[in-house]
Amino acid sequence: MALIGKNNHESVLDEDASLFQIPEEKSEKQKWAEMDKNQKLHYFIDYYLLKCIICIAAAVTGTLFIWNIIRPQKEQTLFLAVVHNSLNQENEEQLEQFLSDLLITDSEKQEIHIDDSFASGYESDAKLSAYLAAQEIDLLIANETYFQELAQSGCFEDINDAMPQFASQNEDLLCWMNSSSDDGSECTGAYGIDISDSEFLKNSWYSDEKALIGITRSSTQKENAILTLTELFSNNK
Repeated sequence: MALIGKNNHESVLDEDASLFQIPEEKSEKQKWAEMDKNQKLHYFIDYYLLKCIICIAAAVTGTLFIWNIIRPQKEQTLFLAVVHNSLNQENEEQLEQFLSDLLITDSEKQEIHIDDSFASGYESDAKLSAYLAAQEIDLLIANETYFQELAQSGCFEDINDAMPQFASQNEDLLCWMNSSSDDGSECTGAYGIDISDSEFLKNSWYSDEKALIGITRSSTQKENAILTLTELFSNNK
């Protein structure tokens, strides 16, 4: 049947002519079936590659996040911090091996941690304060001046109280200094031990001051810290 125009003239086109047909939208399956290999490749790159990359990245990130939550966490048997100084690789490996042999009975479930990333500066000092507040650090090595500052704030255990036998046998190594007690009053104690001659600091200690080591009051592994100091100085004699 011919179509009638505005002037009542019949069109030469039939109403079924393709010009007047609304094109049908092809499905993705139809489009894919009509393409050759090169067209399929380009179509995939243009429309799906970025989406696939995003989905894969999200899946990997999600998997790692979940694994970090559910995986068995190793018990930290000791955290040793070296402050305002760094260890060379050889000394750090020696110290790590010494601590592992001393404290690790199951390497699959236990670990020791040595951190010498507390360089001199405000950011490192803030990081150290955060670690101490979180009760992460058990033993701490620092130069005498900075060690005294930490001791003044009540950071360390008195070696006389924590290790009385060691203290009586190593009086020459003890460093006495002032500290703040729990009630805010000032007291004097042997909070540091001179570790300057330790083989584990050889070629690593750059300060002109003594290297002192102490047990932090916030330590959660005090028994391991005491054992470490006992064996460390026994090993040096």
